Amino acid sequence: MMYNSDLRTPLANFRTALPSLILAFCLLPMFLSATITQELAGVDSLNVGIPFTFTIISNYSIKGVSIPDTLESFSVIQSKKADDDKTWKLTIVPLKTGALSFPRLQVLPVESGVVAGFTDAFRVYVLSVLAEGDTLLRDIKPLERYPLQPSLWLYLLLVLVVLGLAIYLFLKRQKPKPSQPTVAAIPIPKQIPAWETALACLSALLSENLLESGEVLKFHFRISDILRIFLEGTYHFPALEMTVSEIVAYINKHNISHNDDLRSFLTYCDLVKFAKAEPSLAEIQQRVQWLAGYFQSFSIQASKETK
Repeated sequence: MMYNSDLRTPLANFRTALPSLILAFCLLPMFLSATITQELAGVDSLNVGIPFTFTIISNYSIKGVSIPDTLESFSVIQSKKADDDKTWKLTIVPLKTGALSFPRLQVLPVESGVVAGFTDAFRVYVLSVLAEGDTLLRDIKPLERYPLQPSLWLYLLLVLVVLGLAIYLFLKRQKPKPSQPTVAAIPIPKQIPAWETALACLSALLSENLLESGEVLKFHFRISDILRIFLEGTYHFPALEMTVSEIVAYINKHNISHNDDLRSFLTYCDLVKFAKAEPSLAEIQQRVQWLAGYFQSFSIQASKETK
């Protein structure tokens, strides 16, 4: 029986090339996988509140970088594309001291067919802003007696006199008093709501034109105090004496509304006041507009309750 050699040769060539095609198909995902490199700048001597730069370089066009909501030890104050579309830069400020871990970040591609890559987690050591050897604790000076300071027995005598006077007044009040003519009740002035006071203070602050005078730092100290005083008057806790973390913990514990917006606004003010962040005029106006709307929401709520 005779075989046609022209038909047998292509089949033999296909069988010979089949293992090579299978191997190339298996190795293809390795050549298409994402490659991410990263660089850090400004971390040689890192203090709390001092920003550093995190540069991400990829082999594909970057659409953005996903920042997790659980990021508490750091604050990302700027996230933008660099000179080319395959490089992304983050400006990060550490908010705590000690050895801090920065998590992995997902690098989102522009093209939908490309698998997103991840950066590597890293650790930085953050120092305090205090000078070396400095401490918040100070030695107490020895007690000194003031000139002409009275003796202890004089204080005891004064206590006895006050106690005797208190007993006398108490016994005197027990005696029936003669009837007196009825006096018309004095009307009690209406208490101004905290949101109304806050709106008036905000309007007065804007009329001072501190931003136009270049006093951005003073403006953010004032606007932060206006919000803290409002929180004190509305929810009755010492917000002026508390840190941002303590205020956030309080409003979360007591289920106060707009807790995420309040945390964002107070953190933004602290970054400007203490971390030397320089927001744009558009961002400042956006923050002021949110604060005014937040105060006005209480006016709307009060109007509904009175109807």
